[in-house]
Amino acid sequence: MSPDRARTDLDRAAAASRRTRSYARSGRVYSFVNAAGWAASLLFLGLVDPLGWRIALWLAALVLPLVGVVWWYRRRTATASFPPPRGGPYIYGLGMAFLAGVTAVVGTAAGLHGVLWFWLPAALVSVAPMIVLALTQPRP
Repeated sequence: MSPDRARTDLDRAAAASRRTRSYARSGRVYSFVNAAGWAASLLFLGLVDPLGWRIALWLAALVLPLVGVVWWYRRRTATASFPPPRGGPYIYGLGMAFLAGVTAVVGTAAGLHGVLWFWLPAALVSVAPMIVLALTQPRP
């Protein structure tokens, strides 16, 4: 084997290694983007005043990040296969949705619309399950 051929093969192997590591990060990216979208949607729900804008921004904050990350995820040629986290990944999403629902009901029922000191911590606490999922994904 010539030195040029060996150098080319090593470059290809390095590129394949970088590509595989980036595929392994996809679960973390998916979870973080999902958590950020839910947190933003709760903030819009609690802080934006006109009802029409509130609903439009709330839906956009839920749908656009999810559509974007699913589109990005589907373009991946491969994904890393890891054992699912304890309880499966869906338990984290259901926990986040439940906490977000409780936050929305409590904040709306208590008349805390526009009160930042309630909505900001509540948004962060409600997305905690998804952040935990993202942080517990194995590192490549």
